[in-house]
Amino acid sequence: MTDHLSPLDIAFLAMEGNANPLHLGAVATFAPSTPVHPARIAAVLCERAQEIPSLRRRARTSLLGGARWVEDPGFAPEDHVFTHHVRGRDRFATLVSHLMAQPLDLARPPWELHVVTGLAGGRFAVVAKLHHSLCDGMKAVGLGLRLFDASRLSIPDSPPPAAKPMIPSLRGIKDTIDIASSVLMNTRPPTLNSPVLTSSTRPRRVVMSRLDLADVHRIRREHGGTVNDVLLALVTGALRHWLSAHGSAGPSSVVRALIPVNQRSRSGDGASGNQISGFLVSLPVGVADPVDRLRDIRAQMESAKAAGPDRGAGALPLLADRVPPLVHRLAAPVMGRCAPLLFDTLVTSVPLPSVPLSLDGAALCEMYPVAPVAPGHAVGIALSVYRSSVHVCLNTNQSWMSDAHWLDGVLRREVASLQDTRELVGLPR
Repeated sequence: MTDHLSPLDIAFLAMEGNANPLHLGAVATFAPSTPVHPARIAAVLCERAQEIPSLRRRARTSLLGGARWVEDPGFAPEDHVFTHHVRGRDRFATLVSHLMAQPLDLARPPWELHVVTGLAGGRFAVVAKLHHSLCDGMKAVGLGLRLFDASRLSIPDSPPPAAKPMIPSLRGIKDTIDIASSVLMNTRPPTLNSPVLTSSTRPRRVVMSRLDLADVHRIRREHGGTVNDVLLALVTGALRHWLSAHGSAGPSSVVRALIPVNQRSRSGDGASGNQISGFLVSLPVGVADPVDRLRDIRAQMESAKAAGPDRGAGALPLLADRVPPLVHRLAAPVMGRCAPLLFDTLVTSVPLPSVPLSLDGAALCEMYPVAPVAPGHAVGIALSVYRSSVHVCLNTNQSWMSDAHWLDGVLRREVASLQDTRELVGLPR
C-alpha cells in the first residue's frame, strides 16, 4: 500500500532537526484495577499497532523532492514499543521530557510508544510520539483511539487522499497569492531579548498541569465566549505572570500565538496526513485585568472565525501545502528558523471524545498532549479536555516555566481571578 505525502507533510519531514524534533506527543495515565504487568501492556499495544496500516509505513523520498508512504518490509511493532519503570512525579516528568526531546528515526515508521510503570497509586502511563508528517492532532487522536479497548475496531484506517490537480486553477493561484500576501504583511523583525524567543540548544522540559472543567464552564457562563476562549485567557494570564517577572509585560505587550484549526470537516475525517490551517492571535499579556484579557481574546477569535481559516496570516499551513515539495526540501533549513518572524508560540487544543476510555481494562485518567516547538521559540502549549478535566502541557526550555508547581499555582490563580470578578465589583453571583 502506498500514498503520496502532501507538500505540508513533506515540509514537516524536511524541517526535522535534532534540537527541534517535529513529532506530536501525548502522555496518558491509567488506573488499573489489578497489578500492572508492563510486558502485558506492551504486548497489547504491539498487537493493536500491528492492525493499523498507517503505523506499518515509512516515508520514501524521491529525487524531485516528493515522498510517499510505503510498507516497511522489516516492520516489527516490538521495535517501537518500550517499557520503563520510575518512581516519583519528578522522575516521571524527567523521563517524559527526555523521551520527547529525542527525534524519531525517520528511516522507520515514525512513531513510538513508551509504557511507564511505578506511578503513584499503582497507575501506569503510555507516552506516545507520532511524527507530524504522519498526522495532525485530529488524526493522532484517531490513531490513538484504535489502541484503546473496544473503540479501535470501529474506526477505519485512512483512505489515500484525493489527488490534487497538477496544474492549479486560476482561483487556486489567486488564493495562494492572497494567503502569501497576508503572511508577508504580518511578518516582523524578531524582538531582541524577548523571553519567548530563545536558543534551541537549551534542554527542554515537559510540564503538565490539570484543571477542573467545571471551573472553566463557570467562567464561560459568567463572561461569555467558548471554552477555548477561556483556556486561551488562562494561558495568557500565565504567560503574563512569567513575562512580568522578566520585565517584558508592558501595557501594550502581546504574544503572537498560532492557533491550529482542524480542516478535516471539509476534506473528510479519514484523510491521511495533515489537514490544518490556523488563526494568528495576539495574546494581550500586557493587559492587567483578567476580564479585559478574556474580552480581547473573544473579540479576536470571533473576528478570525468570521473571516475563516482560509485567509489571514494564520493560514500559513495552507500556504505551505501549496508549495512544491522540492522547494520545501531546499528551503526547509532556512524557513524552519523563520517562525519567530511571524509568531511567538504555538497554542493548540486537541479534542478528545468524552466517553470513558480504557487500555487492557485500566481506565484512562489523564491525557496531556505535547506540542512540538519551532526553532527559536521558548515554549509550545497544548491543551485537551477529557471528561471532567482540562489538561495543560508546556514544552519549554525556560527554567522557571519548567517548574510544575509554578504552572499549577499560576493557572489556579488565573481561574480564581476570573471567578471572583463579580465579588470584586460588588455584584451578586
